[in-house]
Amino acid sequence: MNRLFKFGRILLLAVLAAAAVPAQTADSNTATMQALLSEVRQLRRTVEKTLSLSPRIQLILQRAQVQEQKVSRISQQLDEVRQQIAAQTARQTNANERLAKIEQDISAETDVKRRAQLEDMRAGLKMIAANGPDPQLRARESELANSLEAEQAVLNEFNEKLDALERQIEPPPASDGQPPK
Repeated sequence: MNRLFKFGRILLLAVLAAAAVPAQTADSNTATMQALLSEVRQLRRTVEKTLSLSPRIQLILQRAQVQEQKVSRISQQLDEVRQQIAAQTARQTNANERLAKIEQDISAETDVKRRAQLEDMRAGLKMIAANGPDPQLRARESELANSLEAEQAVLNEFNEKLDALERQIEPPPASDGQPPK
């Protein structure tokens, strides 16, 4: 909307400037008026184009925001699943390390009662060490990673559409070879 007001102000100043130009020679006045008229027409076309594209831009922008929230939510879920997998992997690694220590302790232990306790601990640690990260977590991680990739692609499409609409609004270069202001 700021662009619209900016164009409106420029248009108004151009019209006022054209009306306030003192009478000069007919050629100079005609050339100035033609230049101003050309600029006003270009501004009008840009404003019309902006107004016609504005609803599309707003709709795509809102959809992109919703999509960005969806991508963020899936990304957060994926991070949580990966943290759970990392915790289970760390627990398994820790169990393997403790199992190796207990194996050494068992081979060195002479007390029958203490040896039985160590063997019970070894059995429990073997169960933990044998179980890696939950296969369901791995499946969920894969599912979320695929979903994140697909939703990110949709978000990228919305951003590309917004870029294309933005390019449509930009005025073409001025006819005198100077860049537009």
